[in-house]
Amino acid sequence: MTTPARMSAKKKLAAALVGAWKCHRWSIRYADGQVARPFGLRPQEFILYTADGFMSATIMAAGRKAFRAKNPRDASEAERAQAFAGYFSYAGRWRLSRGRIEHEVSVALNPGLVGTSQWREVRLEGSRLTLAAVEKTATGLRRHEIEWRRPARR
Repeated sequence: MTTPARMSAKKKLAAALVGAWKCHRWSIRYADGQVARPFGLRPQEFILYTADGFMSATIMAAGRKAFRAKNPRDASEAERAQAFAGYFSYAGRWRLSRGRIEHEVSVALNPGLVGTSQWREVRLEGSRLTLAAVEKTATGLRRHEIEWRRPARR
């Protein structure tokens, strides 16, 4: 059973998450201590949470090359593969549960994510949001950690 104090903390966290967040840093730490930056040192990323339970995450490597053709359908297979490698996005519903956030994926650039639940540890400190998850790979475990901050107002 959820206590009123616990429910209040959950509601406060949910309310604080609503809105736009811009990526400050994304790192992946491997068991051997190696750290990777999958979209470089200055990724272009946003994550949005709505009050009615929807979310969208969009991540792009900085400095992506434009297609030579105006119409993306006319781009070469190599250009399209390079564009795919430098971009990641998904959207769906979100909810908090036991101190973690669930992203229920309904649309995604990677078709393998559709229909999955992406669970993230969530830490909110002032205007800094950190989402983290451990991923099992063929070579062992790795930990993703993305730090988000509120974007500057225009």
